[in-house]
Amino acid sequence: MEPEFIRLQRLFTRYLRDPDQEAPPLGHEDRRMAIYRRAIFANVEGFMKDNFPRVREIFDDERWNALVRDYLILHASRASAFVDLPLEFLEYLECEREDPADPPFLGELAHFDWLETLIGADERQVDLTGIDRSGDLIKGIPIPNPILEIVTYRFPVHTIGPEYQSIEPPPAATRIAVFRDLDNLYGFLDLSSASARLLELIIENGGRTGFEIYQIVANELGRDDVSALIEAGSTVFERMLKRAVILGTRRN
Repeated sequence: MEPEFIRLQRLFTRYLRDPDQEAPPLGHEDRRMAIYRRAIFANVEGFMKDNFPRVREIFDDERWNALVRDYLILHASRASAFVDLPLEFLEYLECEREDPADPPFLGELAHFDWLETLIGADERQVDLTGIDRSGDLIKGIPIPNPILEIVTYRFPVHTIGPEYQSIEPPPAATRIAVFRDLDNLYGFLDLSSASARLLELIIENGGRTGFEIYQIVANELGRDDVSALIEAGSTVFERMLKRAVILGTRRN
């Protein structure tokens, strides 16, 4: 049999999650219960607003508050660390959220928001030891930023906001690199399919030079002239270097 104090705790938490539908434990003054109601909602709402700013931006106050309340009602969080809590919201969106009025890109937009938390929580530091920031990225071996993720979305999440909300995904997928730059700030870089493949090969690099990496991409694209491909994409490596997606080349 369940102990009485556990039963009361369950009643209390069910009421705080859904005060419109659940009855409060008997014998408690509503004024005091209201303090708890407001505190729980405000804490969760603040957490979600801080961790999912792009999602917050596309919802008006009424729909946003309804989303927060729905999350409280439906989702039983199992996270034991604060940094893991955003993943609980992603799980809720994927497995529990059922609102036909939601935009089709909502899950991807929330995931894009979450990546900033992921990068920020990475305890590694970018180390330039053994790296030449001014090295030749074609002749040398490009070194990627270790705090880097490449993601693929159906929707162009980096462009979505109050003024632009794509309802239909474009024909081409959106590829984005997210990273921590040399000033320890979060950054992202949109990629073409070819530049994303270049970066994937740099990350996988087994000691290949930039030219050899371009050669692989040229073969995959069915291009015979590697030099022409390098010339056409001459700014790709420079752009990555400037943003610290690539740190430089390996020193000999």
